[in-house]
Amino acid sequence: MKYIITEDQYRRLNKSSQSISNAIEKYMNSYISEGNRKIIPKSRNYGNLREDWCIDGKEEVLAFYFFDKGEFENGTLYVSKKIVKSLSKLLNIRQSYVLNTIAEWYDETMVPKFEKIVGESGLGINDIDVSSQDKECIPEPVKEEGITDEEMIQFITKNTLYDEDEVREKIESGVETLEDFYLHIKDIVKRKEITGF
Repeated sequence: MKYIITEDQYRRLNKSSQSISNAIEKYMNSYISEGNRKIIPKSRNYGNLREDWCIDGKEEVLAFYFFDKGEFENGTLYVSKKIVKSLSKLLNIRQSYVLNTIAEWYDETMVPKFEKIVGESGLGINDIDVSSQDKECIPEPVKEEGITDEEMIQFITKNTLYDEDEVREKIESGVETLEDFYLHIKDIVKRKEITGF
């Protein structure tokens, strides 16, 4: 069975879709403006970039930018189930439509801003999914004033499988800087403490 849509019906349907997309984009612009962005640089994320949006104490939007041998490979966005569900219910539309619209909005609006911050180009969002877990925000790790190199090395060895010689070797070879290595492990420890894994 074929359905024939007149030009007038198509225009109304298209206009309706555009107004729904505009409503989703407006909501996301407003929602994200209330949040705090946490950027995890390549040096602390195994050569990849990550952007976490924390809103009302929860990780609501997460963007991962994966690299292979220094070249951008893939961008994945995770959006809180709460956001997707509320927009779907409010606008009486499928969750897949909400997700696709958010992915396009993020790719066109947020990614260029992120590129300027991190000094990268050619990034994008290829995949989007719902984040089903309601996770607490992980605070940005900071290096304490007055902490010594020895204390940072001891913290790393205490919380990883590396011994002191391996940590020193990584730093001396230029694979890691001590501060980045320390902050990376500190971030992992805090995440385990808050989320349990």
